[in-house]
Amino acid sequence: MLKLAVSVLAFVVAGPASADGWRSMHIDASSEDGFNESVVELREKLPGARRVVLERSLQDIWVEGMKAAQAEGGEYGVSDYLRQVDGLGYREIVTFTDPTGRTAQRYFDQAYASLYRPPVSAADPCATSGRWLPQDPPREAGESRFGPRGGEPGVNPWQR
Repeated sequence: MLKLAVSVLAFVVAGPASADGWRSMHIDASSEDGFNESVVELREKLPGARRVVLERSLQDIWVEGMKAAQAEGGEYGVSDYLRQVDGLGYREIVTFTDPTGRTAQRYFDQAYASLYRPPVSAADPCATSGRWLPQDPPREAGESRFGPRGGEPGVNPWQR
């Protein structure tokens, strides 16, 4: 009984510590190799949908850097990118190009829907009923399952 209590206590104490692991990680972009290693390590510790958000956010940082450099008539290279992301953690990366976090939330919703939606069978009577189903993809603001709704704000089903 004592062994069971100790193992349960160890699990309870270790659970939050391991869950906090990816939250405390930062990108080491002092070199390309360091960047690649730290991104791979962070990706391995992230839950599935957050992995997608990280990847898309890193791509957004690159694209925005390219656009800004072109607008100024300059060039944007790997060293510029590495300088921008060096030392950033997950939260800073996903809010880098959109500090409100809306883009990251949209990426998360889309990734969650594609990774965790249940399969739909043709025999499912709810599939054609017009009701919202868990497998329906997230919508943009003002868009319903059947198209735009004349300015009515969109509701993300996971935030109801």
